[in-house]
Formats: sequence, structure tokens, C-alpha cells
Amino acid sequence: MDFASAVSKVIPGTFVPDIAGGSNDVPNISPVPGVTQPNDTVDNGGTSFKDTVKKMLGDVNDKLNTSDQLSQDLASGKESDVEKVVTSNEEANLALQFAMSIRTKVLDAYTEVSRMTV
Repeated sequence: MDFASAVSKVIPGTFVPDIAGGSNDVPNISPVPGVTQPNDTVDNGGTSFKDTVKKMLGDVNDKLNTSDQLSQDLASGKESDVEKVVTSNEEANLALQFAMSIRTKVLDAYTEVSRMTV
């Protein structure tokens, strides 16, 4: 019997797959290679949400401090590259806007979850 004729005889809603022969056989179940299990994310070296947010905020803070220092150096005459200062200021501005948009999304999600009834 070929595949097409076998599939055509299946009545919808009645198909039960045959698991490797008899009813006492247990299927061999193993994790998919390269896929982390839900409980393994922190234990096996994965980063947590807290660590990710801390790193992101640290990067934003570094950009703001660099921008501030370059602006002060430009004002005092220590820095003469205006393009570098403007680029640094814009990077810091974009990083701060991105962090604030993430904060807004997290607060909206928290508000939505707190409104749920249990």
C-alpha cells in the first residue's frame, strides 16, 4: 500500500499514530540538539532578564558619561573634533530614548498583569 492510498483511508478525527509496534513499547524521547529546555536557561550559563537589563542600562550610562565628557572637553578646548562630539551626543540620546521606551513597555505590561483577576 502506498502513502496516498493509506492517507485517503484515514477518517478525520480517528487517526491514532502507531508507536513502534506493541502497546508496551515506550518511545525513545530525547531533547532536540541545540535547543535549551525552559528550566535550563539560568542554570546552564544563560543570562537572566535582570542581567540583560543591568548590562543595557550600564551601556546607556557609559554612552551618557562619554557624551558628557566629550561635550565638556569641546567647551574647554581639549577636543576639536565637533563631528565626534555630535555623534556621541546623538548616540547617547538614542540609547536613552530606547531605554525609556523599554521602561514604558515593561510598566505597561506590569500594569496589565496587575489588572488581571485570579
